[in-house]
Amino acid sequence: MVEKIDNNTLRLSGRVDSSNAAQFETELLAAAEQGDITLNAEALEYVSSAGLRVLLKLKKSLDGELSIINVSKELYDIFDVTGFTNILNIKKALRRMSIEGLEVIGRGATGTVYRIDSDTIIKVFNKNIGLYMIENESRKAKNAFLFGVPTAISYDMVRVGECYGVVYEMLNARDLSDVIKNDKAHLEEHIRNFALKMKQMHTIEVDDRFIDVKTTMLQALGRTEGKLCTTEELKKMCAVIESVPDRNTFIHGDAHIGNVMLQNGEYMFIDLSGSGKGHPIFDMASMCVMFRILGQRLDAETRQKIELIRDFTPDEMQRIWDKYLRTYLDTDDEAFLKKAERQITAITCARVFPAGVAVPGMFSDATLDFYKKTVLDYYDSGIEPVLF
Repeated sequence: MVEKIDNNTLRLSGRVDSSNAAQFETELLAAAEQGDITLNAEALEYVSSAGLRVLLKLKKSLDGELSIINVSKELYDIFDVTGFTNILNIKKALRRMSIEGLEVIGRGATGTVYRIDSDTIIKVFNKNIGLYMIENESRKAKNAFLFGVPTAISYDMVRVGECYGVVYEMLNARDLSDVIKNDKAHLEEHIRNFALKMKQMHTIEVDDRFIDVKTTMLQALGRTEGKLCTTEELKKMCAVIESVPDRNTFIHGDAHIGNVMLQNGEYMFIDLSGSGKGHPIFDMASMCVMFRILGQRLDAETRQKIELIRDFTPDEMQRIWDKYLRTYLDTDDEAFLKKAERQITAITCARVFPAGVAVPGMFSDATLDFYKKTVLDYYDSGIEPVLF
């Protein structure tokens, strides 16, 4: 009846009534850990009042939120009439959708974007992306839209095979990386326009509906202690992050040319799961790591494995980064650019370094050592006030 998917998700199946409620309780309480728990009821056929009492017992034992997802119409009616929809986060089963034959118009770290028709697209999230993260992205996108960030608003959440998908309005749009790859003659013009749009977005002030990016970065760095760095090294890296001034301006969180759609000359930002508020230097990281750091460090074979940069030569990637930096900072002062680039690179390395813990194998040991050394060298040479 109860199958543990991971520490926060349990799968329920079959029928729960007075004849097996005691067994259901034993299995459920044994499998559930503390924190937020999600019960996937896709295979649950029926639950009686005895089963409902077990769910209440579970809720009272938790120090987090209890959610029940993929609930059939019949089960939802039971939860609704008994008042459970008022005390638990209960969501009906999502409609299923096929992507067979749909055109791929973009890819990112969390999923793939397909065109449904002339008016709508669907982002299908990778299998390892849970419903909570997707709902979080949808909520952030709606809040960002209300503050004036150009982004698409979701219509519906669906199931695509074993994955989740979100349907968005999007007319005749393609991601900017694809546009540039097919129009390299105007590469610098595209990057200039993108940099100006990013700079404009970074003037948007938001409120506490968005988490301070600096806080989340420090928390992520904290998880590397004893695994990728010593306590002393961690203190130095945290000091670099803490030196960045606080701001209440919008931060995308993964702002690169693969996460912006170009629609009739209008830029629409997607993949806002990591969005928050803070200093713009934090949003320079995604372009810096791809087009300055990895773009210059990786060999041709490894670059081919990263879709965002596989069709760009090292020279083109350097041109992209150089144009982006000069346009965003609005200067050709070489000394200023060199100092700013050094600051951005240090912040970038501090930001991506925790991926070595969060996503094991994402970066080689040599790359992780490079990230750490870059941040520590910046600290040891004397942290300077951010130049922009």
